[in-house]
Amino acid sequence: MAGGKTARNAGPSGGLPREQPPSFRADLRREFGRLLEPPRADLWNLVTNGLMVTGGWLLLSPAVREVLFGLQGPLAFAVTLESWMLADTAGTNMLAEDAASARAAIRSGGAVQHLLRVKTVALACLIGPVCAVVCLAIALYDGRYASGVAVAIVLLTLPFGVIVLSAWLGTVLPFHPRSLRWRWSNRRPWRHTVRWALLCVAPYGVVPPIALGLLAPSLILGLRPGRSTGEEQLSGWVLVVAAGLACLLASAAFLLGPRLIARLVARRRLRLDEYLADPDRG
Repeated sequence: MAGGKTARNAGPSGGLPREQPPSFRADLRREFGRLLEPPRADLWNLVTNGLMVTGGWLLLSPAVREVLFGLQGPLAFAVTLESWMLADTAGTNMLAEDAASARAAIRSGGAVQHLLRVKTVALACLIGPVCAVVCLAIALYDGRYASGVAVAIVLLTLPFGVIVLSAWLGTVLPFHPRSLRWRWSNRRPWRHTVRWALLCVAPYGVVPPIALGLLAPSLILGLRPGRSTGEEQLSGWVLVVAAGLACLLASAAFLLGPRLIARLVARRRLRLDEYLADPDRG
């Protein structure tokens, strides 16, 4: 039996055994376990961002809300909620958040792409359904059934493209997840502390433009001035085309984004590996 196993696992010439390709399902299950195991830092960050948006949307004046969030209207809340939940270091600092897996992957472009897709799918499955359900609930309450379904489908798809593209920030400027107590104890030299603080807030400036870029063609195509209210409305076949275009662009980004990030990782591999190997660099 042992000899049979060796033969089945051996290469075509009977030499070294073939390396088994990574299992996407097993790695995705492992990633969900990492996200959900205590202290669940990434999960709590997503929840905090969601609560911040909800509180600001409900408590701030319309003028301040328009300046802070940009989009207005009932369904705009679901879109804004998703953009803020996506603007989290779990996506932009993807490699350093799981340094051991990243160091093992960065030696191979294919492994980097696999890692990025696994982590992107895990985060998208946590964010997209929540925002889609919120969107459907608002649409049901306001009677905007067609628009609600179309926007909900886009909200389910959009995270797959946005998360994988936003990973470029953590590839160029990663930082190790350390406790605030450790940050305070190691606050000097101050340039390291300032760097970490800036990278914590950078996703709020980096992620929304990526999301807007993926949505822009659909907004240009599918939005038209309302006849009497001046509000922009989606209707008819244009609604279907706009939603389909947004989903298509997000899917294309999910397929092509990991290749672009893998090339960036390859150019910075030695420097990135050195940084990820030393968590004391903060």
